[in-house]
Amino acid sequence: MWMKLRSYIGSRFWGRTLSEGSLRTWMGEEVVREYINESVTGSPNVWPIEWLKTVVPSPFTAAVSIGCGEGALERDLLSKRLCTSILGIDLSMEALRLAESKAAEQGLAGARYEQGDMNALRLPAASFDAAFFHQALHHAEDLDACLSATAFSLRPGALVYSDEYVGPSRGEWSLSRIQEADNLFAGLPVSVKRSRHLKLPVDWRDPTEAVRSSEIPAALARHFEILECHDYGGNFLSVIHPHLRLDHLTAPERAEFLQSIIDAEREHLAAGHRSYYRVALARAKGRAFGPMS
Repeated sequence: MWMKLRSYIGSRFWGRTLSEGSLRTWMGEEVVREYINESVTGSPNVWPIEWLKTVVPSPFTAAVSIGCGEGALERDLLSKRLCTSILGIDLSMEALRLAESKAAEQGLAGARYEQGDMNALRLPAASFDAAFFHQALHHAEDLDACLSATAFSLRPGALVYSDEYVGPSRGEWSLSRIQEADNLFAGLPVSVKRSRHLKLPVDWRDPTEAVRSSEIPAALARHFEILECHDYGGNFLSVIHPHLRLDHLTAPERAEFLQSIIDAEREHLAAGHRSYYRVALARAKGRAFGPMS
């Protein structure tokens, strides 16, 4: 009962957020996007989905996107001809209506959408040749049920693509966990800070946010064969960015300032700290999938 209630509250929150167009994150910064791209694909100008297109042997004929939100991933996959047909599933009807509207605006006939709860998926057996999780799986409270249902719906050897927050779960945060980020933040100019100190990076408005995020890598490995993993940090950037005030900076000043945080984050990761964000490629157990076998 409580799981369903938390899922409902989370879906209502994201439905309102997406419909209001009020979602802005650290990933939207141009210099940060280049950092993410380079970490995942090896090039600052090649996005992860563009890289994925070079890896798969042919377009997916039937894919599923779980926790699709307002449908940005499906539109990208279809417009890049990586999929010919894709089903988007989300609990929020507001998000699904927005996804359908945007797909129609772009004339993308290959997308269709259904309401569904990640914690209680009902998917047809052996029906898809790819499954996608894009910043959605960290909202799943019953990870094994979600991934088991996904595996059930995939054909043998189907590809699983995950781009997720895999850092500390919401109940694992403490002041000690953000100490290094807070030390860095303390040394920043007062003119770029919205607050004196960092707060724990937990969005209390959404009870499903990062509910079991730190368990995602192990859960994926239980249900699928992991082919590749590409970490892209976020350990400092995702924690500090919400507390920054940068609009008064010129574009070059903004880029230079954010680059200083990126450099500090690179050093942090090089010291052996686990990345908070990861792109993973996996496949359903069974026959080999194309050139990655």
